[in-house]
Amino acid sequence: MAHEQIRPSSPSMCLLRSYGTTKMTHLEAALLGIIQGLTEFFPVSSSGHLALGQSLMGIETGDVTFEVIVHFGTLLAVITVLRRRIWALIVGFFQGNPADLKMVGLLAIGSVPAAIVGFTLEDSIGGIFASPWTVSLLLAVTGLVLFSTRNLVGERMANSFGGGIAMGVAQAAAILPGISRSGMTIAVGMWCRIDAGEAAAFSFMLAIPVIAGPTALKLAALLGGEVGTESWSVLLVGAITAYAAGVVSIRWLLSILARGELSRFAYYCWAVGLIGCIAFWE
Repeated sequence: MAHEQIRPSSPSMCLLRSYGTTKMTHLEAALLGIIQGLTEFFPVSSSGHLALGQSLMGIETGDVTFEVIVHFGTLLAVITVLRRRIWALIVGFFQGNPADLKMVGLLAIGSVPAAIVGFTLEDSIGGIFASPWTVSLLLAVTGLVLFSTRNLVGERMANSFGGGIAMGVAQAAAILPGISRSGMTIAVGMWCRIDAGEAAAFSFMLAIPVIAGPTALKLAALLGGEVGTESWSVLLVGAITAYAAGVVSIRWLLSILARGELSRFAYYCWAVGLIGCIAFWE
């Protein structure tokens, strides 16, 4: 089994080239932005893909500036696609609408497991599950979870206490590189008989604090002068491509879910997982 170690970050933080050792080109920034934007929301594990890509291409982690920028781009993508729903939720919350108050409460509760795991266990879990072979194996596990939804038909709205907690726990499990955050949360929502589209919308809104929290912390370090920057044009390219790819991937996934085809992503996860297990086997 492969023993080469990679240092995966949290489910929402990708592994990217160090500015300190090699200048990132505009093309590399665009490619990484597209990869981040697509895999952040598709149920195929962005952390797993970027970890495997890092191992294959010999990319080292370093300056967090770029990852802060691309995650800001994916955060804007969620807000853009769900802007009407988010705005209605905010208005309803301040107007004291019971349904909106309950939804905000569920989103808050659902974010707790990921916050606890992320702040207390990220480093230890990342060290244990850091080999590319293990990441490949966990991608195959993600495939099993996705495949389990093939005959599920949900009817309920994503407003049950049990469903919100279950999806929150599923999101926390995605700290493991190779386990898809969106795949786990949507699948668990469907297990709870929640409509796939509703589960996806809840999953994406649940991602907002998960993406925004770590991004805000690293942005604070950046603004505080703890992290240097390189070319702002490179950063802008990464942000724009991550945003555009994120918008496309969210809308595309919602259309796939409307056709009841979430389980089809299982075959992709299995293929990549199998190739990775073979490539990194020693």
